Amino acid sequence: MEMQKEMSAPLTASHILNIAHRGARSLAPENTLAAARKGLEAGADMWELDIQMTADGELIVIHDSTLKRTSNVREVFPSRKPWLVHEFTLDEIRLLDFGSWFTEQDPFGQIASGMVAESDLASYVQQQAPTLGEALTFTLEHGWSVNLEIKEMSGNPDPEQVVKKILALVEDFDMVDSVLISSYNQAYLAQVRKAHPHVVTGILV
Repeated sequence: MEMQKEMSAPLTASHILNIAHRGARSLAPENTLAAARKGLEAGADMWELDIQMTADGELIVIHDSTLKRTSNVREVFPSRKPWLVHEFTLDEIRLLDFGSWFTEQDPFGQIASGMVAESDLASYVQQQAPTLGEALTFTLEHGWSVNLEIKEMSGNPDPEQVVKKILALVEDFDMVDSVLISSYNQAYLAQVRKAHPHVVTGILV
């Protein structure tokens, strides 16, 4: 219970929150547990992640509607263009490397400036995109809070079913008081408020 209270504190804080957007994505590959860990180490109040759905209905932490920007999907599945997330099963996505692009592209120049240790760079190779369950497990184990952004999903899944799956996981982890659910799509947020009025929501504009 004390952990739950500690975790929920940032959501009721009167100060401006420091949120690690997609984790500490300047120091590690975005939306991976490595990026979440870096955000935690940096002292962020919570981290933000993005939710997509796979072909077999699993909730996966990926920002884009396609896999091409942050993985090696073009090499592993060259014939599956345009590589939409909802056209791949979780097992197929597990085959992808979500870390090497970061070490190769250095998107924020932090590797070149010496802010990323060599040992970290080595660990980023073959990073996987976590499931929502794995992301919640990490958050819970570290007494942290998380902002779950429901993305505009390719495949146009039913908002009610998407929200039902998300809330079921949040409840299973007993994390109702330590999550913020946000989206640009108000249909998702309406479903959240309808199903679970106590969950904090945020409209993105």
